[in-house]
Amino acid sequence: MEKNKKILIGGIVIILLAIASYFSFFTNDGKIYNEDFTGAIFLGKGDTFKISLKSNPTTGYQWNADFDETLIQLVDTSYKADEPQLMGSGGTEIFEFKVIGSSTDTSIKFSYARPWESVPPIDEKSFEIKIK
Repeated sequence: MEKNKKILIGGIVIILLAIASYFSFFTNDGKIYNEDFTGAIFLGKGDTFKISLKSNPTTGYQWNADFDETLIQLVDTSYKADEPQLMGSGGTEIFEFKVIGSSTDTSIKFSYARPWESVPPIDEKSFEIKIK
């Protein structure tokens, strides 16, 4: 009876490991890159990825992305406030993209500005994208 119990538990563990492996290898949650990332981002058609940038919307500033819409699609934008959430404190703007083109190089350029002002942005970031 004890041997059967060990075999059953071993079988359950193997099944759970197989399920976890399936989701880690075959789902595409995308990678996250932040403003400190340097170098190129290597992706394939259909891949998703996120870029997170420090931001403080209470100042009126926001990040705007400029990219080739025939190669990359903006899927979603979101904001996550820093913890603890204090009045006037900042957070992170998160941009989620999906690669829709293939076999080329491109870039995503971000500018941090107030949309109603016609002055140069106070910050800019650029990410080199290499699509296989």
